[in-house]
Amino acid sequence: MVSFFGWGSSPKPSESQQKPEEKPTPEQPQRPEENPTTLPMQLPRPPASENTNLKLLFGGMTFFALTVLVTRRAFNKKRIACIPPFYTSSIYHQPHSNSAMDAFEALNLATLNVLSFGMMAGGAAGYALNINGLDDMRRFVRAGLQGGSDTPVKSDEELEAEVTEWVSKVLGDRFEKQLEKEKAKRLVQFEQENKEN
Repeated sequence: MVSFFGWGSSPKPSESQQKPEEKPTPEQPQRPEENPTTLPMQLPRPPASENTNLKLLFGGMTFFALTVLVTRRAFNKKRIACIPPFYTSSIYHQPHSNSAMDAFEALNLATLNVLSFGMMAGGAAGYALNINGLDDMRRFVRAGLQGGSDTPVKSDEELEAEVTEWVSKVLGDRFEKQLEKEKAKRLVQFEQENKEN
């Protein structure tokens, strides 16, 4: 369906831009892609991680539609239960209700709606920003940290050292003591692992 609309696929080169076909020599066997007997409808499959953002967007939209349907169904069921039967006075009608189960059902429905909307919003943001995975997210964040300037982006270790310095300045000696304890623990664990090996 996605390829039907042309989303996520690269544009096809025109005939003038296509390379002329090289005839294989007897030493070089033909590759399956160059086999003239393949059907023109068979296109190379894109990598599985290429359209992750669209999968997330369409999955979120489907999930959101289903959760809205389930929520409306539950609401209508509760509303119909409150209507008194035909020959019953509204004064004497007492619909069966369990407050704990009603609250639990409402919490579950709200959680499903929020998660599905978040999934849909995440897919939409990923599609808008062209983010298909963690590598694309890292690229986007690094470009944002750079701020459009020509200065090189700091490495993760430099950023961690900078954050550690800022936190130690804000929290004072207490943070530095805790940091030293954690470094000592890591060193002891590393030495124990080396002794075991």
